[in-house]
Amino acid sequence: MIYDVIIVGGGPAGLTAGLYTSRAKLNTLIIEKKETGSLVMAHKIDNYPGFPMGISGKDLYRLMKEQTERFGANFVDATVLDFDVYSEENKIVKTDKGNFRGKTVIIATGTGNSDNKKIKGEKELLGNGVSYCATCDGAFTKFMEVSLFGQGEEVAEEALFLTKFAKKIRIFVNASELKCNQEVFDALTNSDKVEIIYNAELVEIKGNEYVESVDVKVDGELKNYSTAFAFLYLGTKSKAEMYGTIADLDNHGFIVTKENLKINVDGMYAAGDIRSGVVRQVTVAVAEGTIAAMEVIKEILKKK
Repeated sequence: MIYDVIIVGGGPAGLTAGLYTSRAKLNTLIIEKKETGSLVMAHKIDNYPGFPMGISGKDLYRLMKEQTERFGANFVDATVLDFDVYSEENKIVKTDKGNFRGKTVIIATGTGNSDNKKIKGEKELLGNGVSYCATCDGAFTKFMEVSLFGQGEEVAEEALFLTKFAKKIRIFVNASELKCNQEVFDALTNSDKVEIIYNAELVEIKGNEYVESVDVKVDGELKNYSTAFAFLYLGTKSKAEMYGTIADLDNHGFIVTKENLKINVDGMYAAGDIRSGVVRQVTVAVAEGTIAAMEVIKEILKKK
């Protein structure tokens, strides 16, 4: 499936964008984290037009989503891990529920991830054994024991890539199964280098100057594993780490957009609270979702 547009974020900006694109009969996918975000957490909103007695954020979210679904938008509850926007004509949004391909992408994630969501030791050892990209750093793992943490196609494909270099590869899956392409899964399970450990939760990354070991809860039991690298696919990237290669960012990691909400990569846009300098109100997010969607509609129609 190649979507006309993938919208990252299911808040007011993302839902409004999805409403416009799906109503224009574009094949639309909205990647969200259900029941999360600033809108859902708002106890009562008194300054959104059309609700003279006010409305709770949760109820406004529900109504917006119902309206967007009515026009055929697709939804997936997933954690975005990365973007691949240079390898082929279509953009790839990588998540813990699989990789999704789209002709265009609108980033509408709200204020986004922050460093306080990181695993203990992650920030301190980033670049010294902690990595978010095995394809980037795999060549440094020759003859070493390495660990990968997460779920989905991205973890499986990156682990398979590492079999060319590392001596031992442990995949720690935070579920009872690794959801990925069957051919990739078979290649992993047939490799003498690979061990898959299920129901695993990363607790701490340990080391002095470099990563030396990891503490992991496996089926509730805390265990320590020796490792030289910890590759993380857990959604713990900060805004700068997530968007820095595809967009200009301000000093706080928010996306600086060009004319009509475009970012540095053709076919990609940002809308709502993730944008630099924006007034963070629901009405503004809705307006920007509209603008981004109209730009996407024009872009797709030009190519048809």
